[in-house]
Amino acid sequence: MPEGCEKMSKQGDAAYAWFLKGYNCSQSVVAAFAPQLGLTEETALRLSAGFGAGIGRMREVCGAFCGVVTVLSMVYADPADPKDKSRMYALVQQAAEQYRNGGGSIICRELLAKAGVAPAGGTAAEDRTADYYKKRPCPELCRLCADLCTEFIAAHPEGRHGFYKEEV
Repeated sequence: MPEGCEKMSKQGDAAYAWFLKGYNCSQSVVAAFAPQLGLTEETALRLSAGFGAGIGRMREVCGAFCGVVTVLSMVYADPADPKDKSRMYALVQQAAEQYRNGGGSIICRELLAKAGVAPAGGTAAEDRTADYYKKRPCPELCRLCADLCTEFIAAHPEGRHGFYKEEV
């Protein structure tokens, strides 16, 4: 479990459930925070659709972690200040370090390989079967990423510029 995510959150459970409904890892994390961010579920799902499976199924940066970046950007980015990039980069790098401490990597193909899954190439999403869910770490990684977001936001109340409701 990523450092700082000692307790499971409602959003963690929601992210896990979204993944089991067939949505990708990034969509699952972002949709779990839609109410807190003032987004409709449809907007959350659209906003994050291309980041799944390691960004467009390229097995690069973990899609669930891309969901973390999206949520943190919605909460902390200051759109009125184009020089805010450095602060956001620091927050993202801090969250990435927390995620690495738990999973060892933020790279999709490395996470899959660690679980004994040989990632297939191409653009076609795999069918979601019982065997797919049994061998994949993805549903739990969605939960962990949502828990990481919850804990990170609670630990960093300063610097919020976006809309975020603690309890919805």
